[in-house]
Amino acid sequence: MRVFLRELTKEDVTDNYLKGFQNDNVTAFLEVDGKTLTAEDVVKYMDAGRESGSYFMYAVCTNEGKHIGNLKVGPIDHKHKTSDLVTVIWDEDYWGKGLATESIKLGNKLAFENHNIRKLTGGMYSSNIGSVKAYTKAGWIVEATLQNHYLVNGKLEDRIIVSCFNPTFFPNDK
Repeated sequence: MRVFLRELTKEDVTDNYLKGFQNDNVTAFLEVDGKTLTAEDVVKYMDAGRESGSYFMYAVCTNEGKHIGNLKVGPIDHKHKTSDLVTVIWDEDYWGKGLATESIKLGNKLAFENHNIRKLTGGMYSSNIGSVKAYTKAGWIVEATLQNHYLVNGKLEDRIIVSCFNPTFFPNDK
């Protein structure tokens, strides 16, 4: 692996971090308005997830220690042991190198082993081909397509639902 995950801290929320989320290429497929995002907003969000136990934020870092993206486990449904897993590489210098796939694989392991998640899911715009590829290369399957789910710039777009199953709970699945 060329990346590792560690807990996201308030020290990670630098000007460079915020600039990453102000980039229209980065936020094109995210449900966040990076233009108005402040360090205080990020830290408050990060702390709320950790304190409630409903979601956890991680820094995606190169083996050299450079913070290049984030991974979120959550929201977690503790009753059903399910969770979303979202990743974003916000440093464009690291796009197209397979690092999102590597971070998703690490996220799978972390969610299954540290948070006892049974099933991970994620949803993305059908036009977000890079994310669909990153997740499926990380062992996820396309489980569903929700027709005309999103309204993007006045046009309807499908939502692709991807899933990954914890082998502890699903020993006969691949």
